[in-house]
Amino acid sequence: MEANVEQVMSIWGKICGPGLEEASRALSRMTGLSFTMEDKAVSEVEWKDILDKFDARHAAELYAVNLGATGLIPTRIILIFSPENSRSLVSAMMGEDVPLPLDDVGLSALGEVGNVVGTAFLNVFANIFGEVFEPTVPQVRQGQGSSVFPVLPVRQKVLVTEALFRVTGETLWGEIMIAPLTKGAE
Repeated sequence: MEANVEQVMSIWGKICGPGLEEASRALSRMTGLSFTMEDKAVSEVEWKDILDKFDARHAAELYAVNLGATGLIPTRIILIFSPENSRSLVSAMMGEDVPLPLDDVGLSALGEVGNVVGTAFLNVFANIFGEVFEPTVPQVRQGQGSSVFPVLPVRQKVLVTEALFRVTGETLWGEIMIAPLTKGAE
């Protein structure tokens, strides 16, 4: 089945809520903690606009979890967190305060959050489309501005979900970006 990127983006934009609900359940099962996630805003933007937005915050440090997927259409899923939200998330998962910058154990924990969230989204997509999506191993990058992002075509359309994470009574913000890639963009 040849996938139409515009149709995929339209459908994915409508199922972000169920994707976050599935991710909440999966994170709760994995950690034994009470996780909830909800979308505060979902928008479709060009990759260039995302790069410009994050580069405008020159000194802004970020943590990004990036995983790819194969299936109906090659896909990139990227989770973005500020250092403080990354620290709070990892601290909750580990049951103790962790310092910044995150060490290898903290980066691994953050990568596992990205893996669980990304895979939960892929499972919802697979159920809707009747196609299996296989995730890649997540990569965690720390850096400033767009240096944490993978290389994608500047005109690539990306679905951006501003997500609210609640864990152990603490509220955290992050962004989840989903990019269905066109032929040659993989």
